[in-house]
Amino acid sequence: MKTILTRGGIEFLAVFLGIALSLWVDDYREERELKERLNDDLIKIYNEVQANTVNIEKIIDLNEKNLSHEEKLLKILNKEIVYDFDEVVGLISDIRWPTYFGETTAYRSSVSSGRFNTSKNDSLVRQLSRLYEHFFVRLKLNGDILDKQAFEFTGNHSKKFNKAKFKQSSVDTLSLTKYFFSDDFHNGLLGTYEIRKNYYMDRLKDTRKQLYKLKNTYHKYYFN
Repeated sequence: MKTILTRGGIEFLAVFLGIALSLWVDDYREERELKERLNDDLIKIYNEVQANTVNIEKIIDLNEKNLSHEEKLLKILNKEIVYDFDEVVGLISDIRWPTYFGETTAYRSSVSSGRFNTSKNDSLVRQLSRLYEHFFVRLKLNGDILDKQAFEFTGNHSKKFNKAKFKQSSVDTLSLTKYFFSDDFHNGLLGTYEIRKNYYMDRLKDTRKQLYKLKNTYHKYYFN
């Protein structure tokens, strides 16, 4: 009887240990798979940060170029530079308002899967969340304001120079010159210039700073 009980106890213990081991192996496999997928997510997000950094540098350069056009027009309006009709038309024709849209697919995918918040690297997670949930959102809001102002300027002011822009015949240069020096055009140009220079450019540079900060965080806590 004692032998039977002992054998039964051993068999029970063996079954129990087998189940426990199986559960541990499953948990270990799931945890390892989660870590591998999270690792893949973070690498994809880093590549996204790299692409966003390149893109934002291009957008900043383009806006700085357009700011220089606006500043030159303002200097002509303020009689700091001699007025030349063809030059003015060329500057107005060249002005654009490029806005930035960051790539977010890798980050959004990781967040929606639930993997992103399982990372134990609090510093990296915090910096990434700030980039995508704060800087990108704020930059888009300011970009929408710039787009709206640019649309109004183009519709209300820039289009009056269309015939001269496209070198059509019967261009009334005297009338266009008078309009260029009007308060209406001057104020319209100042509106777009102020929003680009004092608001949108600041948001671009804030976002660029965060992108480079993130790259440093990756190399400090993740790649090392």
